[in-house]
Amino acid sequence: MLLAASLVLHMLESTLPLPLPFVRLGLANIITVYAIIAMGVGDAMILTVLRVGVSSLLVGTFLGPSFAMALSGGVAATLAMWVFFRLAAPPFGVVGVSLVGALFHNLAQLGVVAILFTGPGPAARFVPAAILMAAAAGLGTGLVALFALRRIDRGGFAGG
Repeated sequence: MLLAASLVLHMLESTLPLPLPFVRLGLANIITVYAIIAMGVGDAMILTVLRVGVSSLLVGTFLGPSFAMALSGGVAATLAMWVFFRLAAPPFGVVGVSLVGALFHNLAQLGVVAILFTGPGPAARFVPAAILMAAAAGLGTGLVALFALRRIDRGGFAGG
């Protein structure tokens, strides 16, 4: 069910106009945040890999450069969010976890761009923009995830 929800959010997002090339909101991250908190890193990672794989098959990018970028970003974000959730979530909460995920997602994607296309110098010039975009996207998806978690899970972790 979570895979279907994340695919719907991912495909819905692909219909939205992009503010810049390759910049996305990361709506499927809402489901990943929930999976990390409710089910743990193993299930969240499986969900991430399946979402990236299935969505890339649906749009025809499987095993191409955008697949590599999406997979690296998703895996890095999922691992970073899990670590942050385990170590620092109580003071920072769901929104902090989402912000960390967005940051690591963008940085991993820039790493892939550096490896596949530009080398480290040109890719590094995009780091400030990647941080700003991560802050905006992470904040937005984190707030939605917090709202959803509070509605879904009245008794578990859904703190600010």
